[in-house]
Amino acid sequence: MHLWYRQHARNWNEALPLGDGHFGAMVYGNVENELIKLNEETVWYRGHEKDRNNPDSLKYLPDIRNLLMENKISEAEKLAKLAMFSTPRDQSHYEYLGELFINQDFGTNAFKIEEYYRGLDLQTAVISASYKVEKTVFKREYFVSHTDNALIIKYSSSEAGKLNLNIQLGRQKRFNDAVWKFDDSGIIMQAHAGGEKGTAFQVGCKALCVDGQIEVIGETIVCRDNTEVVLAVTSSTDYWTPQGEKACEEKLENLDISDHALLKERHIAKYQELFNRVALSLDQDEKSTIPTDMRLESVKRGESDNGLIQLYFDYGRYLLISSSNPKGLPSNLQGLWSEDVDPIWGSKYTININTQMNYWLTGPCDLAEVELPLFEMLEKMRPNGRITAQKMYGARGFTAHHNTDGFYDTTPQSHAIGAAIWPMTVPWLCCHIWEHFEYTQDKAFLGKYFSIFEEALAFYEDYLFEYRGHLVTGPSVSPENKYRTQEGVEGNLCLSPTIDNQILRFFLSCLVNAARTLEKSDELIRRSMAIYERLPKTKIGRHGQIQEWLEDYEEVEPGHRHISPLFGLHPANEISLEKTPELAKAARKTIERRLKYGDYLEEAKRDQAINNWVGTGFVGSTRTGWSSAWLINFFARLQDGEAAVNELYGLLRNSTLINLLDDHPPFQIDGNFGAVNGICEMLVQSQNEMIELLPALPNDFASGYLKGFRVRGGQKIDVFWKDKKITKVRIEGRPLDNLKIRIKAENSLDEDTYQELVTLDKNGQKELSF
Repeated sequence: MHLWYRQHARNWNEALPLGDGHFGAMVYGNVENELIKLNEETVWYRGHEKDRNNPDSLKYLPDIRNLLMENKISEAEKLAKLAMFSTPRDQSHYEYLGELFINQDFGTNAFKIEEYYRGLDLQTAVISASYKVEKTVFKREYFVSHTDNALIIKYSSSEAGKLNLNIQLGRQKRFNDAVWKFDDSGIIMQAHAGGEKGTAFQVGCKALCVDGQIEVIGETIVCRDNTEVVLAVTSSTDYWTPQGEKACEEKLENLDISDHALLKERHIAKYQELFNRVALSLDQDEKSTIPTDMRLESVKRGESDNGLIQLYFDYGRYLLISSSNPKGLPSNLQGLWSEDVDPIWGSKYTININTQMNYWLTGPCDLAEVELPLFEMLEKMRPNGRITAQKMYGARGFTAHHNTDGFYDTTPQSHAIGAAIWPMTVPWLCCHIWEHFEYTQDKAFLGKYFSIFEEALAFYEDYLFEYRGHLVTGPSVSPENKYRTQEGVEGNLCLSPTIDNQILRFFLSCLVNAARTLEKSDELIRRSMAIYERLPKTKIGRHGQIQEWLEDYEEVEPGHRHISPLFGLHPANEISLEKTPELAKAARKTIERRLKYGDYLEEAKRDQAINNWVGTGFVGSTRTGWSSAWLINFFARLQDGEAAVNELYGLLRNSTLINLLDDHPPFQIDGNFGAVNGICEMLVQSQNEMIELLPALPNDFASGYLKGFRVRGGQKIDVFWKDKKITKVRIEGRPLDNLKIRIKAENSLDEDTYQELVTLDKNGQKELSF
């Protein structure tokens, strides 16, 4: 369960990540000049600032809607750009914290490095490095403590007195305000995100030298003639409390690093409380003795490697545990890790799929706690969202658009007409509340956040309007895709694209289920169903595809990476092979068209791609890392295991860096998380009140086991299989739970599909053997 390499990272994309959900580090492992990039979840550019709502939105909303109803698309978009885009243009962006530099002085300009190793142990969340210089073996260990909220580093030498280190803090050498001596063994750096507009913060480092000398000279911690050195790095910001950045010195003082073994033991125990809840094993050739980058290179050449897929699965869980934890902010576009002062896309929360995708795996992987920051963010969006609802739409309740930031902004982000004006993110996020309850059965949690459902409902009661006998949304978009009318006009803005209606149906069904669970008023349920019944239904278009817009427009980019009209297939459950076979067939056709018309394939390879359900290379607009991950989930829901595993290999071959982080490109973490959920969907599904075991098992996964996967209803399931035949199933849940279990014919010993109503015993357990 290791990622490991025979060389240090040459750049950030090769470094290895550490984090406790709040404080993060990217470790390069350089022998002479170690570089560690540091992150802290609350370092944001602008701060709590002015109201960005365009003051003219509400005034011109009726005109924009009328223009859309009159099919005057260009005029509607011109007016929307003037009246609805926010001022200023952009929300706040995330920034990196700084760098830790560690120079190891070997006393000579000429030295030879031998037996180099660098690795990340996913079982312990510890990075280690080792190397030999002349006759001396040097070792390092790095971890961000899940109990102490600090980066802990230990350098050691096999020979006494051989360690000589110079340690500094920086921020691209020009973005920090000051560095000063903490005491005779430490330094503090102070800076602001965005000059002095954003988060104020301090970073501190102190060292403990076991048997040598230590002093601070200028802004450098100098350690001489040591056998072992322990470092601690921590930070504080003013994000949560005024003047909070000044707590750094106190944190550093209170952090006892004299017993490194105890620090490590506490950290591992806390981390493993989450990581060890589930396990996956796939039948594989032993390749753990091959470095990770070489294994990935073999996969890129077309080889299979179940062990690498298993490693990728565990790595995704590790990354989410390391980038999202209670009492903090959610995992952003880059999780917790960014190397820039101004990162790509602001490293914000893109809530038209990317943030949601980060958390799909929390249910099946039994990581309910790490999703809590998502709900806290949604709660904190409400005050801003009420202002946006009133000022932009004249509506009650609250709303948000396709991005938010560390200060919970809800107004349109950027001037991207294909994405910015899309007020459908709150109901999508609300569905996560119900899904969280489905997996945990935590009524107290559901009750705590239920008022978010009510306020979101109030917004849509006021926002939706009647058009051709339906209640419709608008102005809206089918995220980031563009259509062409019969008159040849191209546009993004529209009324009620398919994804809007599917999101609202999913949201309303979740609301009704939550209301019934909490025994809320029938009036609330009636209001919800009144909207549900009047939404436009999902249609099949002229090509046999799921129609993307209210009209059967031609797609300008039929191979676009957002496959928005399949929201009803996943993450919702409106489209299924059993309930809606015609829509399922149309969903498959939609995917075929995306593959066929994507600009990532040479013409000669397109037909082969359709036949094999997978592309052989995708660097164009159709598939990025995250969109490939979404396709894995689609294929799993369509119960096509071969297509799903091919897409998984496509992601590894074309959108994965050598440190196994998702490459959009550039790095964007949602592909890691979405693919983990896709693997879960291949092995266990639990939508529509049915638990399906191995519903999309590919030939590559012919034998293996999974343990501890959680299903909707709250039960935990173990499944063991050999040669694609299930041999044993164990279930744990509430006593006398009744569960519908289904196993596809090719995965069972029966000729027909096995389906049974299973009742757990008085201990809440059941074991089935085949």
